[in-house]
Amino acid sequence: MAWTRAATLALGLCVLPSLACAVGDGDAATGANTFSSLSLGGDTNTDNDETTGDGDGDGDTDEGPICGDGVVEGAEFCDNNNLAGQSCTTLAFDGGILSCASDCSGFDTSNCFSETCGNGVVDGPEVCDGTNLDGNTCMSLGFDGGTLVCGQGCASLDTSGCTIDTCGNGQIDGGEACDGNMLNGQTCQTQGFTGGALVCLPNCDGFDTNGCTSAGCGNGVIDDDEQCDGNNLNGESCASVGFGGGTLLCNNNCSGYEFGLCNDGNCCMSKLTSGCQVPFVENCVCGLDPYCCDTAWDQTCVGIAVNDCQAQC
Repeated sequence: MAWTRAATLALGLCVLPSLACAVGDGDAATGANTFSSLSLGGDTNTDNDETTGDGDGDGDTDEGPICGDGVVEGAEFCDNNNLAGQSCTTLAFDGGILSCASDCSGFDTSNCFSETCGNGVVDGPEVCDGTNLDGNTCMSLGFDGGTLVCGQGCASLDTSGCTIDTCGNGQIDGGEACDGNMLNGQTCQTQGFTGGALVCLPNCDGFDTNGCTSAGCGNGVIDDDEQCDGNNLNGESCASVGFGGGTLLCNNNCSGYEFGLCNDGNCCMSKLTSGCQVPFVENCVCGLDPYCCDTAWDQTCVGIAVNDCQAQC
């Protein structure tokens, strides 16, 4: 089963002894998986002993924290590309791309991955694994029906297959974030872009920002809220985000990456040697058929990788 990028839903979990607690703030409307109650160190004094300043704890006289200015201050845990030193690995994942939530209240881990993803066991920071959805269904997440699947890297739940019976009537009700042309006051600008056309997703649980634009997108320089720009991928590659190889692309509004040309390398081809180069695929396949790691990675192993272990071939 190939991984898909879709709207995701966050769940909360504690992830590291050094982080007091991570609470997932998310719903079917935003699809964002965020860690929003991390103890990142610093002054935890709650006494109101500062007699000057604006109350955001930095002693200045500005108007307080402004999400989007790239400066982490006040109650913010991150701001645009400023992640305050955090990464997927500091949040107990094995790799991937960590992003800041749109309101700077936590971290979006939907592009982080765990190497144990694919073994069918929800462990570590995983919120699901393969067909093991940890008891969640579309209906338990506020939808009327449909098919819930585990998202890329086992870091989130993919609700794109969930449905809301009233979606399409042009009225925002139930768990809908939007409905048809009713965008609930949201625009590309409120989503952090500089212009373009925002569209409601077909299942009404979030927004399609592919039509949004960034003023600097296309100049090859990563600035403002861009994750990449043209051929400038900010040092990322298919391998760095959990694939075996292939070509990573920047999407057309510079807000993220396109994974369609990434693949799981030699996990997708039969060979005389055992094992393959993507750990979580290898672990999953060999757990189902030890021959693949003990003797040779034959066509049967390739079939298991594709059909049962989420290999992207």
